[in-house]
Amino acid sequence: MEETQKSAEHRAEAVAKLSPVGKKVFKYVEFDDDEELLAEIRKHPIGLVYIWLTGFLITATIVASTIVLGMSLGSVGGDVIDSSGALRSIIIAVGLLLGILSLVITLITAILYQSNVVFVTNEKIAEVMYVSLFNRRVMQLGIGNVEDATVSQKGILPRLFNYGSLMTETAGEMANPAFTYVPNPNYYSQLITQAHENYVEKYGN
Repeated sequence: MEETQKSAEHRAEAVAKLSPVGKKVFKYVEFDDDEELLAEIRKHPIGLVYIWLTGFLITATIVASTIVLGMSLGSVGGDVIDSSGALRSIIIAVGLLLGILSLVITLITAILYQSNVVFVTNEKIAEVMYVSLFNRRVMQLGIGNVEDATVSQKGILPRLFNYGSLMTETAGEMANPAFTYVPNPNYYSQLITQAHENYVEKYGN
């Protein structure tokens, strides 16, 4: 009972350091009694700008196209094709519904983007990733298996806003996880490398 209480208190101390989103998803990650939480990595906010900008452009294109199509019925044999205006109204209504659906999908995408979290401890790298509303993936990689952490910042915006991809290289045929839209990726790369070196020094290869 005492060990269980200590374990719960240890996890609670780690959870207290996390963001609201991190607190929600940390329960899916194993966390040992002697494990130390080093960092919580959330995706860079600029990714949300891309998501919303794309969503608004798609929505505007859909709505504008259907409105133009509906209004054009009056200029191309409108009296014959749509004498009552019913077809025009249906086309515009469908366009508005598709526009609303596009905004809803954009909102869901933004929520999922913000829900993806990477935790770095002195023993592992754990990623909680939401592929969809009903598809959650949890990846946990022992820090001792990490051979290298590489940063990629391609283009002006990643350099300007200091974000990029963080790729971890592992031994053998193990998968090499890549984390995208990582803020200050060089800092986290050094953190992971140092954690690996400390692990090897303590436990060996």
